[in-house]
Amino acid sequence: MKIAIFGSNGYIGTRLTRALYNENYKLTLFARNIRNLEYLNTNNPFFCGVNPNVCVVEQELGISYFDEIVENLKGMDVVFYLIHSLSETQQDYRKKDNELASLVAMAATKAGVKQIIYLGGFGDKNNPNTSKHLISRQETADFLRKYHNNVTEMRAGIIIGAGSMSFELIKTTAESVPVLPKFENEGKANITFVDDIITALVNVIDNKDYFNKIVEIGSDEAVTYSEMVKIYAKEILHKDIKTIELPKMILKFIEKPSFLAFVMARISGIEAHVIKPLIESIHSEALMDKYRDMKLVPNPTDYVTAITIATKRMEDCDIECKWSVPYEYSVFNLYKVKQFSTALKHGDLLKEKVKRKIPADKVEQVFYNLKSLNYKDCGYFSPMWMWKTRAVIDRIIGGRGLGKRVVKPENVRVGNTFDFWVVTSLKDTENEKLIRFKSTMKMPGVGWLQGRIKKQDGEYIFSLTAYFLPTSTVSYIYWYAFFFVHKYIFDEMYNNLLNSECEKKHKFDTNSNIIK
Repeated sequence: MKIAIFGSNGYIGTRLTRALYNENYKLTLFARNIRNLEYLNTNNPFFCGVNPNVCVVEQELGISYFDEIVENLKGMDVVFYLIHSLSETQQDYRKKDNELASLVAMAATKAGVKQIIYLGGFGDKNNPNTSKHLISRQETADFLRKYHNNVTEMRAGIIIGAGSMSFELIKTTAESVPVLPKFENEGKANITFVDDIITALVNVIDNKDYFNKIVEIGSDEAVTYSEMVKIYAKEILHKDIKTIELPKMILKFIEKPSFLAFVMARISGIEAHVIKPLIESIHSEALMDKYRDMKLVPNPTDYVTAITIATKRMEDCDIECKWSVPYEYSVFNLYKVKQFSTALKHGDLLKEKVKRKIPADKVEQVFYNLKSLNYKDCGYFSPMWMWKTRAVIDRIIGGRGLGKRVVKPENVRVGNTFDFWVVTSLKDTENEKLIRFKSTMKMPGVGWLQGRIKKQDGEYIFSLTAYFLPTSTVSYIYWYAFFFVHKYIFDEMYNNLLNSECEKKHKFDTNSNIIK
């Protein structure tokens, strides 16, 4: 079976790609920018086997690319459509979703694709209280069906899994607040454990029982969003979050999606414009209807079990994808706004660099240390109190600050985020090892931290470089005002990276270079 996936960079797309690869399907992954798929070309512990079954297509979606999309879909048996435009900040995501769904469905029809499998959500689109977000999820399926004669629409509830947006919002809220306001007419929802929906998605592939069908997968429990937070607090954090009644005037202000999204963005690290459409669903019923199917997942995972497993995976750092990558700093930014390569090419970067020769037997450990920033006891290889102070300032002025790292050094990939960093480049070859982090700190400019080990004339040169892209006169004042502070931290970090030994607690023997 040859399967194409649109949306392979996303949370479900990443999990599905792994599941299908490990089942030996031949995969074609469509992405606007393939940098976030570079992890497929490295040793990756989530992938088993040695078959080179993945093809990556860098494809912009637009009507002008229609013939190109058709050509790339020829020979495909099944298309998974997992695109959702929540990260589109300047346009109506419903309109955008419908346009993209129509385009892909028409291209799939012309290319002779047998089946489209789409993942949507619960909710009654005819109910006036149903949010635009929930309606949009089902509208997308309607547009797919309009232009393709065999669409399997899978529906899930609030998806709970390590790294999912819903779970991160529940978790960070429970950790951060002592009380919750009593919202009027709060809607209830069924939840879906991520493993259950992945199992169901795989099992409907080329399955005639599900051609042109709508299928719902989820737990029987119907809980409000507030109840989800309170249950997490009780079961996982062992604390009670009380519900308080507020005056109607105050409650009316607090319930505004823009305000709640702003607050949630500050405590979760997820962008407010991404959260807002979900917040709008707080008064909606997102419940299973008449399409529930017990054959695909006979025993759906209940909420407490789901949050327990997700929490364990977070604690063990067994997580592949997180929702909290800030869009404007992400490697998915097609238009290369404030990108490193553009600034370097134009000579716009200020930099502070330390480098020296290192013994060959230290190369692997130093590179492991570079990938271990703020992992468990590794810290930042420099005075931690200084980073914590900077994090407090960052939080005060609306930044992300520090947080618990949830990705093991062995699993680091482009697009991973922790604290106020995003991994934007990763290279691991015999002659060069490199990792670059882009800063999301609130500051008058853009910063990067790069560690590089390069083999030259039989010797290894380890360099650590801080880059800064000034955007105004204030940027230069900022850079030079903190020059000696940064230099002290930088020198300390370099020496400790060279001499520390962060313990490698997990070793993997997996095949590399699987993209052929």
